[in-house]
Amino acid sequence: MLNRMLKTAVPALAALLLASCGGGQRHGVSIAITDAPIDLASSVNISFSGIELSGPNVIPSILKISPAATVDLFQLQGGLAQPMVNTVQAKPGHYTTLSFSILADPDSGQSNITLPDGTHILYLAPGLPQRVELPVDFDYSSGEDVFITVDFDLRKSIVADPNDPTKFQLIPSMRAVLDSDAGSITGNVTQSLVTCLDPAVYVYPGTLTQQQLSDVDIDPRTADPNKVQPLSTALVGLNGTSGLYNFTAGFLPAGDYTLAFTCSASQDVANQSNSLTFSQILHATAKAQDTVFVSFE
Repeated sequence: MLNRMLKTAVPALAALLLASCGGGQRHGVSIAITDAPIDLASSVNISFSGIELSGPNVIPSILKISPAATVDLFQLQGGLAQPMVNTVQAKPGHYTTLSFSILADPDSGQSNITLPDGTHILYLAPGLPQRVELPVDFDYSSGEDVFITVDFDLRKSIVADPNDPTKFQLIPSMRAVLDSDAGSITGNVTQSLVTCLDPAVYVYPGTLTQQQLSDVDIDPRTADPNKVQPLSTALVGLNGTSGLYNFTAGFLPAGDYTLAFTCSASQDVANQSNSLTFSQILHATAKAQDTVFVSFE
């Protein structure tokens, strides 16, 4: 029997609007963060020391965070997001890059993951820079409000340290989307399909067949180039209010998607090829600033 209980998802955009009010006088760019979750964890704390918004012909907007801000990304699933930056006073112009500086070294425990056997240090994999750059594409004019949400995909970002079982490597997989361009897909899963403790829904861009669906595999040496990897994933859990099994995949760019339900997500290791069994697939179209409902039956 599934024992994961879903959090009640409130509209993230409403949370952003609340956070950005500040007396109603300021306008700018607001940045929030969300999470495509990982199985088994009960918390994933990531420390951020800086954010920068830049473009080819504008003065960068730089925010240094001191002391570093630590966010438990595992709590931000099912369409939830946490504001990171409240109305950056950006200069007018075209913006193409949103950068995050992450604090995660192998000794300090600045970033960490809690699993059933305890809390483990989470550190940037060797050779990776602290600064993660994400593509964005928008024009900003004075007096406007722009809302951006960053999806930090934990399923793609965390792998076990091959030499130290007490630690995990962080390989940040992040994407940014304008809230005005994004929508959500939410739905139910019939109880007969939920035969495991860690069910999940994988979300793929495009209208695909089951044979075209890949696991999460960030290693180019083992990833199948003939298959499509998921854009995002969502955990399936028991809604304590309705008694139904629900999921929500939030902050998806508007467009067509293939959703696949699986009971083998816990076998999906991000740096290797794994065979997943998808019990059922559905197709849906995400619409900007809207929520689309589907049902696995």
